[in-house]
Amino acid sequence: MQLKDKVAIITGGGRGIGKAIAHGYAGEGAKVVVAARNVNQIDAVADKIQQDGGEALAIPTDMRVPSEVENLVQQTMDRFAQIDILVNNAGVNPRGLFLDATLEEWELGWQINVMGVVHCCRAVLPIMKRQGHGNIINVGSGMGQVGHANLSVYCASKFALHGLTQAIAEEVWEDGIIANVLIPGPVKTELSRPGWENAVTFRAASDPWKEPEQVVPSAIFLAAQPPSSGMTGQILSIMRRNSA
Repeated sequence: MQLKDKVAIITGGGRGIGKAIAHGYAGEGAKVVVAARNVNQIDAVADKIQQDGGEALAIPTDMRVPSEVENLVQQTMDRFAQIDILVNNAGVNPRGLFLDATLEEWELGWQINVMGVVHCCRAVLPIMKRQGHGNIINVGSGMGQVGHANLSVYCASKFALHGLTQAIAEEVWEDGIIANVLIPGPVKTELSRPGWENAVTFRAASDPWKEPEQVVPSAIFLAAQPPSSGMTGQILSIMRRNSA
């Protein structure tokens, strides 16, 4: 088991990619903490992991609220006494023309996609520094590398997330902490439903829509990297080619 006895916090862990990663990490021996605003969803994920013989904890958390993030981290420490892996997966994806995007949509996109990550990293990094090790994985997007029409809010927040990750990586590598970006590519989730329901892909010929479970091997690969690997500040983009 690649993650045996590691403790991993996964935000946005109640559905989609976060849910798949939670089950994947638990299958590799990690103790998993799933966090999101939807209590029923994260409870279901934690219950299933425990039914399958794993160890999991569900903690309702709004990533926009620093006090709730601090509670998430404190409850994790109270239960497991360590935090080895943080997966910042929670996100929103407002869609529409730039001129039609409301200030509320801009605020929501920034608060969850960027500041939610800031709050989580600020809460766990002091613990990881004391431990002398840690692994941060931020779920990014190809929209954070090349901008696309009708996705200005999402693109701006993901561009910011990528830069934030690399800045953090440079600051903490001497503390034994690594930070990387995982770009899953087009994945069938509720967040991306408007795209895949209309058969829209940005690289349709070479990167069709994936199921969330197809992201898990790469998420495990990043989580299993020791600080000594020197793999930090990187952007790992998953592409699944057609078998034909």
